[in-house]
Amino acid sequence: MSNPAPDLPSISSLEADLAAIIRERLLDLPVSFDPGTNLYEAGLDSMGIMQLLLAIEDRFGILLPEADVSRKNFCNVTNLSGLLRERLLQRSRQSGKPGQPREL
Repeated sequence: MSNPAPDLPSISSLEADLAAIIRERLLDLPVSFDPGTNLYEAGLDSMGIMQLLLAIEDRFGILLPEADVSRKNFCNVTNLSGLLRERLLQRSRQSGKPGQPREL
């Protein structure tokens, strides 16, 4: 069985991109930060979530629907990258175009 969307970024690539966005724009993350680190405990609040949503839209060209904005989805980079990959895959299937992130 072939990969349904080979041009989509991998989970590890999305995790790295999201961690960089969070580190550069939102939170002073500890050295021990990893994709499973609880973002709420690291200081993510509702304003940070809004900024993160804008950064995701800017970087990946995708607007996450309000239904996706939940504590579970935003609690760590692992969950968020899984959600983002799902949405990129969904967009790719609908448009027939790969879900590559935009260049910064």
